[in-house]
Amino acid sequence: MKIYLDLLPQEKKNELRRSKIFRRILHEEMLFLVPLVIFIALLLNIYYLLNFQYNSSVTLSSVNKSQDKYQELNNYEEKFKKVNASIDILSKIQSSHLHWLNVLDELGSVVPEGVYISDFSTKNYQIFLLGKARSRDNLLALKNNLDNSDCFKDVNVPLSNLVVKDNVDFQMDFVVIKDCLKK
Repeated sequence: MKIYLDLLPQEKKNELRRSKIFRRILHEEMLFLVPLVIFIALLLNIYYLLNFQYNSSVTLSSVNKSQDKYQELNNYEEKFKKVNASIDILSKIQSSHLHWLNVLDELGSVVPEGVYISDFSTKNYQIFLLGKARSRDNLLALKNNLDNSDCFKDVNVPLSNLVVKDNVDFQMDFVVIKDCLKK
């Protein structure tokens, strides 16, 4: 058996009791604070993960929107290329278009009275005429007018057309100068 002697003064006993109570309170608060700190750390990790996921979804959304805009721009660019190609084709057609109205006006101005054209045909830049003239002089006047014109060259009237003096059925061919068709 042990005998305990209490030799400590009352003041020291109170101080030891307070110290013991303080340690117990501190121990209990630690038991309370450790799970609270772990819970806060867990919440911060969840917040960080959610924030990261939100930022990545925003980035992905903006990338998708920019891809859509890029596709739309590509579609417009393709349409512009097609339209420009069509315009180029039309421009080439228009630049190579031959203005026969100018040639027909010039031909109408060089045909003298008494000469009637019954058939008119073209091949490339060459014109073939069939018609009737009242006299050989009218036919020769037509030939001279065509020779003197700035729009026609290489006028060819077969000699067989010049044999008959009156009511001459004729045929002739000549070349149109390209500049007259381009005006």
